[in-house]
Amino acid sequence: MSSEFLFSFLMFFQVQMDSIRQSGFYQLLEEKYPQISEGINEIESDKEVQEILKLTGLEFDDLQSFSLTLEGLEGISKVQELGRAPKIGSELDVLFRTRVKGQIKQDQLIAFMLDELEDEKGKEARDQVEKTKRTKENVTYLTIPVEVMDEQASSSDLFVGIPKNVEAALKDNLNQESLACLDSMSKKRQVTFAIKVDPAIWDRPEFGATQQNPLFAGLANSVKGIREVGFSVTFLDESLGLEFCVNCIDTQSALGLWTVAQGGLGMAQLAMGQEGSQVPSILSRVKTQAIEKNVFVRVEVLPSDLEEFESQFMPPSASSSVDQPKKVTATSDPLIGKKAPEISTKNLKGEDFKLSDHKGKVIVLDFWATWCGPCVRALPELQKATSSFNKKEVGLLAVNQGESKKVISKFLKKKQLKALSVIMDESRKIGGDYKVKGIPKTVIIDQNGVIRYVHVGFSPEIGNRLKGEIQNLLSE
Repeated sequence: MSSEFLFSFLMFFQVQMDSIRQSGFYQLLEEKYPQISEGINEIESDKEVQEILKLTGLEFDDLQSFSLTLEGLEGISKVQELGRAPKIGSELDVLFRTRVKGQIKQDQLIAFMLDELEDEKGKEARDQVEKTKRTKENVTYLTIPVEVMDEQASSSDLFVGIPKNVEAALKDNLNQESLACLDSMSKKRQVTFAIKVDPAIWDRPEFGATQQNPLFAGLANSVKGIREVGFSVTFLDESLGLEFCVNCIDTQSALGLWTVAQGGLGMAQLAMGQEGSQVPSILSRVKTQAIEKNVFVRVEVLPSDLEEFESQFMPPSASSSVDQPKKVTATSDPLIGKKAPEISTKNLKGEDFKLSDHKGKVIVLDFWATWCGPCVRALPELQKATSSFNKKEVGLLAVNQGESKKVISKFLKKKQLKALSVIMDESRKIGGDYKVKGIPKTVIIDQNGVIRYVHVGFSPEIGNRLKGEIQNLLSE
């Protein structure tokens, strides 16, 4: 965000991982979209994360929840004038809380933090902080002197210990104004974001009414009454609850904003219907409501909605039948009929690879990534289809887009795809040469090095289709 937009604010963000993991809907998401687990595994395997886990004696799954509170104080407006980052304490207050299962090895963790402080600000700063260490019952705390932070900052406390005792200690040291959205949104929520903004932000020219756009003018007038914006996610057994909460200065402003929200929703439904598109069923379940000073927009996401989104945003490729291989048709693509661009890279084992060395074989290139759900579903089908042919005649090459060897190797091991031939495209240059704009993208190259078929997306019939196309090429 530009420094021009720096106003006083209060922001709260919280995630309750433990209850999310236990929800039925999250387990459904993990099963349907493996990239979720892969993303978490990648975070867990990060070197710094592993170092902290080792220091604290915890496992990654021991992390139950965390929250972050940021408060932009009145002094933050000086940042705009001076063109620098906000100072902790005088212009920006930060509080991070985390709850974990079991005991934390607090001495090791504090030592780690002090080492980091010494590296950044020197041994004198470390000594100043270290001598303030105190332990009261099960709470260990440090006081960070003003001179260690900056000249204008007041002192700050860092607490490490049993969560309930830390929270009790913090209550005596914090005096933050609560956010109305937090009291109004679902009590069952596991992901929460709320922010209170300075009313002065709505006086900016960007939010002024314009004659050229009367719709925006109406919206601009409505948003001037906004004081807080909240968003929450609730993971249930069979669905996902999404909720927006906008807190206004008075009931009249809330009613005006609700009217705009209702009108926008109706226009979206009408526009999609007029364009001939199928209106997503989820759109009909979006509910808006004005209660006193709050405006709510709520919707429940069902498993069927995920399938609907996938079918709309991941269009299926042309399908075929093994029984009628001659009738296979290719997706229209400017690459078809052209010489396949040369590929010169390394494979997953670190060995040199050149596409031209495989001339005389039908080559299937599959552009993919471990975080891509349709890619993960497609890979086993492609491997199964190509393995039914002679290896001297047909080869499958999985061209990974931008990921590290460590991430790929871990993925292949977990998915039991160790036999898959993977070539690296960390800079995505190969993807650029093959016009990859979405993955998975499958490119089939004939024995003469000419691109004959191109498909984007995943289809349940991908294996049968690929077999038919390969049979067509081998029979020529």
